[in-house]
Amino acid sequence: MRLRTVLAAGVGLAAVAQLLYPVLPGPAGFALSDLIVASASGYAAWHYWRRSRRRGDSRSIRVGYAFGACSCTTWSLANLLMLIGVLAFPVLDRLGVLLSMLAAAMLPIAVVLAGPRLRGIASVRRAIDVAAVSGAVFVLAWEYVLSDEAGLPGDRLVTTTIVAVLVVGSAVALVTLSESSPRGGLTAQQFLAGAALLQSATVLISLHNSVTGHAWYGNGAGAGYVLSAWVVAVSSRLRISRPGGDLVERLVFGPWALLPYVPVVIAVGIAAVREAQDGRLSPILVWLLLSSFSLVLLRQFLTLVTVGRMTVILEEQKLALDHQAHHDGLTGLPNRVAFHSRAAEILARQRTGVCAMMLDLDGFKPVNDTFGHAAGDEVLIIVARRLAAELRESDLLSRFGGDEFAILVTELSEADAAAVAQRLLDRLAEPMTVHDAVVRVGGSIGLAALPPGRSGSVSALLRQADTAMYAAKASGKGAIRWHQPDTWPASA
Repeated sequence: MRLRTVLAAGVGLAAVAQLLYPVLPGPAGFALSDLIVASASGYAAWHYWRRSRRRGDSRSIRVGYAFGACSCTTWSLANLLMLIGVLAFPVLDRLGVLLSMLAAAMLPIAVVLAGPRLRGIASVRRAIDVAAVSGAVFVLAWEYVLSDEAGLPGDRLVTTTIVAVLVVGSAVALVTLSESSPRGGLTAQQFLAGAALLQSATVLISLHNSVTGHAWYGNGAGAGYVLSAWVVAVSSRLRISRPGGDLVERLVFGPWALLPYVPVVIAVGIAAVREAQDGRLSPILVWLLLSSFSLVLLRQFLTLVTVGRMTVILEEQKLALDHQAHHDGLTGLPNRVAFHSRAAEILARQRTGVCAMMLDLDGFKPVNDTFGHAAGDEVLIIVARRLAAELRESDLLSRFGGDEFAILVTELSEADAAAVAQRLLDRLAEPMTVHDAVVRVGGSIGLAALPPGRSGSVSALLRQADTAMYAAKASGKGAIRWHQPDTWPASA
């Protein structure tokens, strides 16, 4: 059965029950409500318990299911006791109320356990949200239930305790919803949070009915009891979701991130109405509002810190990715893409005195075969350092791949460029210690100069240097060869 159909059925059942309560005898109305709630919560307890026994889920998710099962079992038992109390033994009714309080206290625990584990600023932010929402919801409870001492039903301490449990539970539920995503399908923790909110609102309305002398089911309270139990039953058939790496983003920019502000705004509105009517506010309301506003300001500060940290992290990641995209991961030298880009800029502003060199190592393969690839990587790192040490800051050095390096020098005559190439070969020929072994490598260099008065592309210049490099290797290695200018191709 589709979820919308199930929810519509629950709404219909709650509406029918609300219509029946006024026409039923007093005990029958209580019995009908207790029977529906006990059945729905018992159904939820059974399914939560079965899911807590499954081995496919993680331990934390199974614990969340187990707490859901305990909460629903306690709620079902509480309503059964109240049903028996209404029908035969009134003394059991008070025990049922106490068990209902326990179930209400366990429900937010199940919501928290089913949700993601937060650390650092995110966990502090969640605690602040719960405290701020609790203060705002308590303003509602104080205004409509607790402020009228004479009208409070039963023991004031018991009623205050019930309200406190409901306030914290609704705050946890609202914060849980603010951390979730409305996309990707509804989840068990979202329905549990919705049920906790509905249950809290229903009990507060019921208490207000007692204060004002209305029937217990008045103002929709009877339908609220039925619907909240139905929603809990539906939640037991849904999955528990674990958010991925976008959790912090949802905490700040998510479509439901503003939910914790709603009760605060409502509390301010209530205070404004009370001030307009009476000309003064209760000290308790004033302190609750000040506390909630202070927590909201602290929440905003932490949000700014979170956004700032995210911005710094994203910028660092962007720089790291940019570096990885344009540099060789082993030697740290610019890679082929970066060399082409920077060389093109050099050629665009300088037409003469430009020389490209292609250098290929000699004797590198025996090092790899004898000492392994780790030793070969160390040789490449040492070669890159030696080449960079012999070049100027204005020169461009790149590892093209394997044991091949590309060099671009400027503002040098051909004789000077040849001298630089020879100096590089001499530096490479010096012995190096790699993995406690002394090894030697050499190199062959091909050079191509940009003829005076001619323009050329980086690719064309490198092709000429590459051809000259293969000629140098064919001549016996460890040599330097120039590309002949008379074969210079047209600009690419």
